[in-house]
This record gives sequence, structure tokens and C-alpha cells, in this order.
Amino acid sequence: MRTLAFIILTSSLLTSCVGVKKYTRFAEAKIEAIKTATISENITFDLSELENKNAKVTSTTLKSQFIPAILYWQWNNTIKCEINPRLVGEYFREDFLAFADTLNMYEKLEGRELEVKIEKIPTRFLYVNKGHTFILLYLYTVSSLTIIYPQKEDLVVSYKLTENGSIIKEGSLTVKNKDQAINNKFKSTKKFTWQYIDQFKENNRKLTNELVDMLFNEL
Repeated sequence: MRTLAFIILTSSLLTSCVGVKKYTRFAEAKIEAIKTATISENITFDLSELENKNAKVTSTTLKSQFIPAILYWQWNNTIKCEINPRLVGEYFREDFLAFADTLNMYEKLEGRELEVKIEKIPTRFLYVNKGHTFILLYLYTVSSLTIIYPQKEDLVVSYKLTENGSIIKEGSLTVKNKDQAINNKFKSTKKFTWQYIDQFKENNRKLTNELVDMLFNEL
């Protein structure tokens, strides 16, 4: 029974704990670069505040702990994952222009030019796998948690409305990030990460749409 416990526990650890390089590959497979950017004559975007990293995804280890005691095992694997901010900014631009079109923002501009500058945008999340087990003579107990926490980064944008080179109106808008943590329920690490990235993209799309609404009412 004790040997079986060690086999099951070891198998669980091997499948649930993942290194930085492998986790980065999981995330990169779900992040697509925008091949052809949508162009608008009246609306331009400034992404200069967003760092353009060499990779689509950057992961770093925040905590890597494993305690294999005789009767007690404990582990904690925490990885910070960041999607290239410039790439997230390009997603924002595409979503912004698509939603602006549904609101007929171009008609409201009446030939004036709108410059949108992204000051801050959600790009990061934490992958956490931790747990412990008690190994007794005839039985064992295992408690584990695998969860992804979004970092509480808001969407902050400044804008300038100009006509013939003169600034008519300018300001700054903030949309609070409402993304939520999710628990892993019987998914592999790769599928669990993909599930969160889908949620991340949808959340950023909602933030962008909310911002476009706010901006439309200010113009």
C-alpha cells in the first residue's frame, strides 16, 4: 500500500509540476500574432508605452519548492507568465476598431482625428500548483490546488481629438479589470492554460469595448 502511495504521488507530481520553458511553450501555442493590422484614417494608436519583447510569452519562476520528507511531502510551483505587451496592444487596436465601427464612431468624428495611447493594459498572470500529502503505514492523504491568478492590471488609455492639427479635446480613461482566478478541474496543464488564455482574451475584449463606449460618449 505504501509503495502504491509513492507511485501515485510521484505520478501526480510529474504531471502537475511544470518548468518555465515547458509552460512558456504551452502559452505561446495559444498566442497568435496579428498578421495584417486593420488601418483607419481617422483613428491612430500609440503603443510606445508598451514594451515590445523578443518573445510572444515570457515566463519566470517565482517559487519552486519541494519537500520530500519521510511521512510528509509538500510542493509549491509558482510561475509568472507575461504576454508580450506590444502584442496585447495590437489585440486592443483590432478590438477597438471593430467595436468603434459598430458604434459608427467614424461618423461622429466628422473628419477629425483621434489618437489613442495605451498607458497600461493587462498582460500578466500567475500559474500556481501547490499541495501536500501525509503518508501513513496503510493509507495516505493528498491535498493539492492548481490555479491561475490574473494580475490586477487595469486598462488605462489617454486620447487626443484634433482638427487641422489643433487639439480640441484630450483626456484619460480607466477601465477596471474584472478578470477572475480559475481552478483546474481535471485538465492537463496545457489545456488548463489554454482555457485561461481564452478567458484572458475575452476579458481584454470586454475591457476594450467598455472603453470604446466611454470614449464615444466623451467625444
